[in-house]
Amino acid sequence: MKPHLLTAVLCALAFGLVGCASYRTPVRPPTGLLMTELSAPLTTNFHRTPVCAKQGSAETTFFREPILTGLSFSWGEAGIREAAANGGLTTVEYADYHVTLVLGIFGKFKVTAYGQ
Repeated sequence: MKPHLLTAVLCALAFGLVGCASYRTPVRPPTGLLMTELSAPLTTNFHRTPVCAKQGSAETTFFREPILTGLSFSWGEAGIREAAANGGLTTVEYADYHVTLVLGIFGKFKVTAYGQ
């Protein structure tokens, strides 16, 4: 009876982790072998976009364990909503991102929102 219970628990755990593994991010920057540092716009519709001096930013830090589990751990919120709230913006005109990756294991992702 116990081997069946262990098998059921392992199957439930495996099916529970499948949802996390299939998540796709809206931004997936390229990764270099040793280090990657990249800045790019999140918004690409620049037709009639005003230049704004007011900005806010939000950052997340993450770590990926590549050898045993391949799982990623992150902390912090790096969304446009958080960046706008941190800068006191009521209207977001455009946004940029900056990513730093070291060996594909450790990284920081920062979103900067510009607006009024």
